[in-house]
Amino acid sequence: MEPTRQRSELKAFLRARRAALAPEAAGLPRGRRLTPGLRREEVATLAAVGVTWYTWLEQGRAINVSAAALSRIARALALDATDEAYLFALAGVPRTEPSAAQPVLPTAMQDMLELYRAPAFVIDPVFDVLAWNRMAQQLYDFGEFNGPLAHNHLWNAFMNPARRRLYAPCFEPGMLNLLGIFRVNHAAHPDDPRFDQLIEALTRASQEFVELWQRQQVAPLSTWTAHFFHPRFGDVRAHSVRMPLRDGRADGATGFFFVPQDAATAASFARVAAELEPVAVPA
Repeated sequence: MEPTRQRSELKAFLRARRAALAPEAAGLPRGRRLTPGLRREEVATLAAVGVTWYTWLEQGRAINVSAAALSRIARALALDATDEAYLFALAGVPRTEPSAAQPVLPTAMQDMLELYRAPAFVIDPVFDVLAWNRMAQQLYDFGEFNGPLAHNHLWNAFMNPARRRLYAPCFEPGMLNLLGIFRVNHAAHPDDPRFDQLIEALTRASQEFVELWQRQQVAPLSTWTAHFFHPRFGDVRAHSVRMPLRDGRADGATGFFFVPQDAATAASFARVAAELEPVAVPA
């Protein structure tokens, strides 16, 4: 992410979080307020920083920022661990170990995915799909959509009509979850130009993306419950378990493994897995 864009994101994020925090939640009286949330001077007081300094930070100015000051601001704004990590990344203050921009998967990854009898796939930090099993191919139709971003999971989510139909039962919450993970990845990989290229492409192509992206939400890399509808699988309710890969050059990649939430989905996965089994040829 270019420095100018990063400061712009920092400004928007701080303003959004300040506006979202009710005075009562911070132990302050509501009184008469022209805008929602906390005032800048209230955040500065709670974080034990100068009002002018905090104003400059929120305006996205290029100023010196310490980890201690950012931690106090995170506490003042009641940020959770994911929000705080994102704040540090936007401010350019080291906090987490860097990961490779373009992971290289171990050769055994495809075999491992195929052993899993439910949809499973692997993406890199910018959400390009690196590998998938046959069950995921049936669910997502990877490779069936054309264009320069055809292998990007996020691009397909907004621009692929078949994927939109798949996500229809819970499109908005599902997209906010994916965008939240993507936003954290973006802040953690400021030198990877693919993030800005994808954001710019989606901004031009999808007003829906623009509206959801501007909400400034972030999300942890944790299990999320998905609700899909697919012609072959039927009504799918599953836990999407996300696992970061830690295997040398694969660092930065994330595996998505679906676990059935109910008996109907478990039966659907078992049926499709059986249908995909190779037919034994008599000797």
